[in-house]
Amino acid sequence: MKKIILSLLLFLSLSSLYSTQVNVVSQNTLGLGGANLADLSGVSNPANLGKRGENDPSLITYFSLNERLYPSNFSTPLGFFQYPNMNMGVTVFGTNLSLTIDLENSLEDRSYSNNLLSYTGYNRFLLQLDWGYELNDIIDFGMRVKGGSTVERKNFELRENFFFIPDYIVNSFFSTYTPVSDSDFFSLAFALRLNLFNNLCIAIMSESNLDLTTNSSTNNITTYLKEASFGLTYISNIYSLENKLNPFVYKASLDLVYIGDSINRELRFGNELKMQLANNNSISLRVGYFEKKDTIAKIFVFDKNEGVSTCALAYNNSSFGISGFLYLPLVSFSDLDNGFTIGINTIFRF
Repeated sequence: MKKIILSLLLFLSLSSLYSTQVNVVSQNTLGLGGANLADLSGVSNPANLGKRGENDPSLITYFSLNERLYPSNFSTPLGFFQYPNMNMGVTVFGTNLSLTIDLENSLEDRSYSNNLLSYTGYNRFLLQLDWGYELNDIIDFGMRVKGGSTVERKNFELRENFFFIPDYIVNSFFSTYTPVSDSDFFSLAFALRLNLFNNLCIAIMSESNLDLTTNSSTNNITTYLKEASFGLTYISNIYSLENKLNPFVYKASLDLVYIGDSINRELRFGNELKMQLANNNSISLRVGYFEKKDTIAKIFVFDKNEGVSTCALAYNNSSFGISGFLYLPLVSFSDLDNGFTIGINTIFRF
């Protein structure tokens, strides 16, 4: 029973990251515990679009594959293939605008019978439109419109041999899925970011949902305050006083998301040390942490039964990036059978 509860907590925690993958997929923030609200890279905050330059990409595509593993299951059929999650998407940029299409596939409820692995498969589709504007060197603001839905496939079956790969692809993308009740959503968000002292960014973003079942809007001041998120990022100087590239750049990020929501409130923070190489190449080491917080009073009280540590090693250049990452719950430090998640992410910039 304890393992079931811990598995559910880990799934829900990681789902909070991956269900908003369109916000956090930026390869520059993987391993930082999802802390990226005030980060200048990627599409984590619509206000970022106000700072886009001529050399920034006009299109990015990304692909991520990760798997939640339990060592006690390694001896079972296809024990190396347990709870996979696949995510892919594309973002197109215009003047102060971006459009993102994101698709995520995940498998749950693993069982084995008659030489077949059986799952419940979920496909989550997300469409996002961002707009950002630079008011001045200090203040940027933005707006986000986002919608999506989830469908499921109950009999997601894989054969116990090398055919599991084509089975996985066919079941993921070419089989019949049915809509999940009440999974459709549509939301509107507003964001503000302050750029201070060239090294410090502060961001505030709040989101409110439109109730699609009653055609009524939940957009009001109370809801926006409840769903508000706060982010803080510090980054050391990229260039020296002599205008030479610094060999190392340090970044620290902290987010408190859904501050007024006792169910979804979460603390996220992370650190990155980046080694800058010639011709826009870089290698980064990142460590981070995230944890659900049911009360504000427990914001900085860490619970080993809820917390998840993260780390990543990444390579980036101006057109391509790749990273490997690990999510390890605190309880797994003492008993690895509580599970962990490993993954790889690639991104192409055009």
